[in-house]
Amino acid sequence: MPPSFSPLPRAAMVPAALVTLALGLTLPLGACSGRSGGDGDVALSDGGWGGGAGSMAPVASISALEGDWVQKGCIQVGAQSFKKTLRARTTGRATVDYYEGVLIFAGNGCAGASQQVGPSKLGVVSFARSDANPAMAARWGELHTVTGARSGAIWALPAANRLCLLGDEIPSTQPTLSAVAASVATLHADNCFTR
Repeated sequence: MPPSFSPLPRAAMVPAALVTLALGLTLPLGACSGRSGGDGDVALSDGGWGGGAGSMAPVASISALEGDWVQKGCIQVGAQSFKKTLRARTTGRATVDYYEGVLIFAGNGCAGASQQVGPSKLGVVSFARSDANPAMAARWGELHTVTGARSGAIWALPAANRLCLLGDEIPSTQPTLSAVAASVATLHADNCFTR
């Protein structure tokens, strides 16, 4: 366990079924494109949440996806709360290993000390193409899960430090950067990941 995460007291340990529930509650959110009416649900005029002037512009390079990400939103279950984590490890010029885990907080609101569970490898994403402008970068590809399922995937960067995952069809139903930007604009900001 990295030193930045302090362990929870034994009484606060979470059964595996509850962690699975927390992950299950958040996994489908990235593929949704419905508004949920929250505070962060307003896209800026640059087509994202801060990807334009005043912050580093996103880039389409696969190395921009590399690393550990934490979902902005907080899921509360009983007296505990959770944040989903994502790890992308570049394995080729156009492929990443895709891992997910969860941060478990002892109280509500995802505040204070946390314990990390995982991440576990969910699959490999093979990207076929990318595109970028000053406000958005995106990579289109296919997710091949560890269970053998295959689905379209778009990894969008509306800012250099924000990653949004979009479900897609094969072939893509969102083949342009403007279509991806429109989908990202409908996502609640809590569904995206930050560094």
